Amino acid sequence: MCLAIVFVFFDSLFDTVFFTMKRFSTSLRCVLVATCCFPMMCAFAEELEGFTEPYRRVDVPANEIGVLSQVLVCEGDSVLASQLLARLDDSVLRASLEVARAAKDALGTRRGAEADVKMREKQLASYRELHERGNASVREFDRSESEYQKAIARLQAIDEDLEIRRLEYERAKAQVENRRIEAPVDGVVVEIVKDSGEFVSPTDPIVMQVVQLDQLKAVFSVPLAYCDYVKVGETIDMRIGRANRAIKGVVEYLSPVADAESASVRVKIRIANEQRTLQSGVAVRWVLNAPTVRLSETEPQNGTR
Repeated sequence: MCLAIVFVFFDSLFDTVFFTMKRFSTSLRCVLVATCCFPMMCAFAEELEGFTEPYRRVDVPANEIGVLSQVLVCEGDSVLASQLLARLDDSVLRASLEVARAAKDALGTRRGAEADVKMREKQLASYRELHERGNASVREFDRSESEYQKAIARLQAIDEDLEIRRLEYERAKAQVENRRIEAPVDGVVVEIVKDSGEFVSPTDPIVMQVVQLDQLKAVFSVPLAYCDYVKVGETIDMRIGRANRAIKGVVEYLSPVADAESASVRVKIRIANEQRTLQSGVAVRWVLNAPTVRLSETEPQNGTR
């Protein structure tokens, strides 16, 4: 009697397990069929992190050697392009400029030569008329014509000398202008390297540093797998700082050369900052999304494993 009860119990348990496995097998086949017939879709994303930098950082040099006579700005001052920042001592050059100006404007010699030309021209006309009437010899006419040509040559030589003086004046003026140290861009003075009274040498010409902050830039290393989805000129969304403030940037440069060690490409983003509300040196994040792709497209094909 006990053996019969045990046999019936195990027979019932076997039927239950078999039925459950059959249902699981059927469900698994359905899932596999659905997966094969309807491949899953997936979008890939990569979060990249960089830091904001001044759009331009310029070491402002002196064009010539000499002693700084004036430094007209302080660190932190906002400056405009071509604004005078400092000046080298130019007292000797200014004296030379005044001498060149006086020589350029000295026109007495030219006026005398011009009057001589007019007189010789009238004499030549008179001798021509007398010669045509037979009252002047050929020799007298030729001498008059020769004197006229000499007067013209003297006037031309004086004009050439005046042109040389004018060029010397322009050179002296340019040398004085070269003693000026001007801002190369609109920006902010962040460091003054030399003060008034210090000597600027050819080996150490830097006087100060100016940065451009009305635009910022951020440089990212983009993995090669995502490079095809980055286009120069497109606008992208980013987050900046601890508050994750949303900002926009423009892809300005995509390096044509990849870094072999990191398998990435350098990408430069330009960020508008006209109101200077964004700080330089702050972390900025860019979530780079690749287009949605089928998972089956990412798997190796038969024979390519």
